[in-house]
Amino acid sequence: MLTRISISLAVFALVATLLPMSPGLRPAQAQAQGGPIIIVIDTQRILRESEAVRSIQQQVGEQRTAYQNALKEKEKALREKDQELMRQSTILSAEVFAEKKRELEEQVGALQREIQEKRRALDKVFAEGMKEVQAALVDITREIAQARQADLVLQRATVVYVRPEMEITEEALQKLNASLASVSLPALQN
Repeated sequence: MLTRISISLAVFALVATLLPMSPGLRPAQAQAQGGPIIIVIDTQRILRESEAVRSIQQQVGEQRTAYQNALKEKEKALREKDQELMRQSTILSAEVFAEKKRELEEQVGALQREIQEKRRALDKVFAEGMKEVQAALVDITREIAQARQADLVLQRATVVYVRPEMEITEEALQKLNASLASVSLPALQN
């Protein structure tokens, strides 16, 4: 155990001493010295803060509310039918009661399938909207990388530290908001 810690500390010390040997290489210097030019982007932040994603979330939320309200009415109608059937249970024959109960259960099953279909449809609409945003973000990232003559673009989540001049998140977010402020989603049928 102590040896592993000692080895880890020795490796860390070696890496720490090597880092200052190339202080502050700028992209042009890195390229002149044959090193790759690397930029970093925080796509998760961009997706959280972009106007287009907010518009998608708002539209999906509105559609979800609309279909939930419609489904509540259908659920209410089925509950009323069930209550009426329970009241009629004493006057109906066993066969007629069983048939009406089966029909009601089929209607409940159909409503449950409809609920699942609507959820899947909303998920699909959301995913399609996000795909459009992500495609735009890829194009913007490519443009920034080409403008900076970057060889590599890394996700911020995989990087422990990055110098501010290598971070392109804010620039990409501004360009995304300027080029794609909203995404129009198709409306679901109620």
